[in-house]
This record gives sequence, structure tokens and C-alpha cells, in this order.
Amino acid sequence: MCQRARFLNRKTQGRINSPGNGDRVSRLFRAEGTIDGLPAGQHLLLLVEVGGLKWPKCEVQVNNTSWDANVYEGGTPPHGKFTLSLYAVSRKGYDEIAAWLERGKATGDYPGLGQFKDGIRLDSITLRLES
Repeated sequence: MCQRARFLNRKTQGRINSPGNGDRVSRLFRAEGTIDGLPAGQHLLLLVEVGGLKWPKCEVQVNNTSWDANVYEGGTPPHGKFTLSLYAVSRKGYDEIAAWLERGKATGDYPGLGQFKDGIRLDSITLRLES
């Protein structure tokens, strides 16, 4: 369980509304949800989590109190199951993730992240890739 980061206002609440927990999804799917109280300067990201490791997928665009994003899962999680998580991330954490992405582009290798700075998981759901 993540500790509340100092940068995050305790009133921040985020939710993944679609897809639903336990749903089957294609490799490219749309995710939608709500966010309330995200402090200015914070980033809202979707990450895939498998076996304690995290793969950032995208920054979501917030429109008032809702958000949506297209997510592509190209990996091969065991039994097709993975966790989709919504994170609020500080500038430091965002910069760390951006550096990880640049290393991946340069090397073609995107190893999962164990931790990153100032990130708090707001919500998560379990999904399964369609066969």
C-alpha cells in the first residue's frame, strides 16, 4: 500500500470508471474516469502493474473532473492478467518516468519500474487481455 506523498492534497480522489474491474480488453482500449482535487502542477498517469513492477502507459488529459485515454498493452502478462492503475505524480516523479521512457526509446528495452518519486496510486483495476 502506498503512503500518501507530501505533495498530494489529501482531498485528491481519482477513479477508473471504464473498463470495469475484471473486464477483458483488447491490446488497445479506452479508459475513462474521474478526478477531483488534483493539485496544480501534478500529472495524472495510467500505469500497468504486473508482479510488483510498473510500466507507464500515458498521461491522461483532464477535462474538468473527468479524464480519458487510449491505452496500449503490448506485453505478455501471465495468463493475460494485469493491473491498470491511476497515479498522481509530482514533477520529480514525472521527470523520472520521462527519463525512463527516453532510455527505452534509445535501447529498445523498457524494464519495469519498481518505484518512482512522489507517485500515489489513486485507483486500480484488474483486467485480462482478450485471447
